[in-house]
Amino acid sequence: MELVRSFTSASFIHQGGEACIYKVQGESSRTYSFKWYNAGVSYDASVIEKLQKLNVPGVYRILESGAVEGRPYIVYDYVDGVSSKELSPMPLGVALHSLRKIVAALQALRGAGISHGDINPSNVFFDRSASPVLMDFGIVGPGALHYSAPERFSGAAPSEKSDLFSLGALLYFWVAGEPLLEGETFEQIRGAMENLGPEKIGLSLLEKIQAKKVGLSPEDLSLLEPLWKGLLQPSPDARLEDLEELDELLEIALEKHGCVGVQLARTLENFGQRISEILQKNETKTLEKADLPFLNSEISPKKGKKGFYFGACLFILIVLVLVALAFFGRSETSVDETGTLLMQKTRDSQMQAAPDSVEMPNLEGVLERLKPEEGE
Repeated sequence: MELVRSFTSASFIHQGGEACIYKVQGESSRTYSFKWYNAGVSYDASVIEKLQKLNVPGVYRILESGAVEGRPYIVYDYVDGVSSKELSPMPLGVALHSLRKIVAALQALRGAGISHGDINPSNVFFDRSASPVLMDFGIVGPGALHYSAPERFSGAAPSEKSDLFSLGALLYFWVAGEPLLEGETFEQIRGAMENLGPEKIGLSLLEKIQAKKVGLSPEDLSLLEPLWKGLLQPSPDARLEDLEELDELLEIALEKHGCVGVQLARTLENFGQRISEILQKNETKTLEKADLPFLNSEISPKKGKKGFYFGACLFILIVLVLVALAFFGRSETSVDETGTLLMQKTRDSQMQAAPDSVEMPNLEGVLERLKPEEGE
């Protein structure tokens, strides 16, 4: 049975350029995220199908994909966390450590032939334990312009090399609190890429340090320079060889920064408290209820089961009464007439009892093709 047919309620979370995101409740009050793409927008089905077969730490778990009303959708486990876009700038130690976790997740997916293609702050969530979760795979197109590799603008498919560039742009945002590349249009951002260089990146961060906009020190700039040189290169060939090389550079940077062992644990604990405070604040907000077209009691599997058991009990009752009448023969009414009367009363009582026997929301707009067969 499709998961969408088990949804009992939905709340609106976010509307983006390609899809709307909902928080939905299923059977046993389990919570999911439901991403319903806009008309004319889709995802890379091959990537989504591969992800559905995997359960990789640090990557959101896709449970179902399909189409409703001609629009593609994805159902995945709800992540109780905060977008990294809301957490920047963050401590350098947290940024370096978290990027290593994302790199580990991407390494695990590489064996299945999966690259992300749209790594940006909005697609990384931090859960209550301060662990990053990478989301929204299967993008069709270059992705978020401020974080896309130059070759993606020319139509190149997502790759390990393009993800390396995006990871560099993500790291800059995490420590600086704003995108590295300036501009709002394709032409402006592409022009900024052509003038990109490690020295310019270092100067940009130095200005923020002097203005006390970030929690970095001048010494931190030197340990970050190898990362900018290896990641934020316009040409894929000039970037690091692979994710393993990036992981080594991140480990070295963490050691030079001194954020290891107990110090790292304390830094992550403080960062986790910050996440908890944001989540507690968000819990006080009331999400707008959404009336999705497939939310209706008629598509609930529970109703079919209850109707089956109710009908079975009535049938057994009728048989027992008929057998008793036939055995004792004390009624002036024939067995056929009695059976007809009982069946009529049964139908009447079933019509009256059915609405109260199922506790489901009264929502409109049912999709006829999603209705289960009677007794399903």
